[in-house]
Amino acid sequence: MLRRIAAEGSGMDALAARTEALWTDVARALVPIIGQRGMSALYERALHLAARQHHWLAQALGLDGEPAVFSSLARVASEHAVDDAIAAIATLFETFDHLLVTLIGASLTERLLQPIWDVPSAGTTRQDTAR
Repeated sequence: MLRRIAAEGSGMDALAARTEALWTDVARALVPIIGQRGMSALYERALHLAARQHHWLAQALGLDGEPAVFSSLARVASEHAVDDAIAAIATLFETFDHLLVTLIGASLTERLLQPIWDVPSAGTTRQDTAR
């Protein structure tokens, strides 16, 4: 989806806005299940882990005890080249997805996030690693 935006030539502003909108949709789907604090903790953990590969993602983490917000990610991403931003954001989404699967299982994760990811149902399936 993000590559499609980049291919359309919409620019980093559109990519950053879509990234923020996707994360807002994820939060809207998950907060009723895991709560706001759970969503924040999971998002911040995913940011921390994804920053190992894309160091600049650490700039989107909350400062001085403030929770990380999606607008920070969009702002930081907009300061990088499109390909770098897409790679980092994809890593963040994949990391978040993996953490969520570990927490609530693959089946529930897929049911909650499938409409957001807009991935064809014929895609690869995930194993439920929670026991």
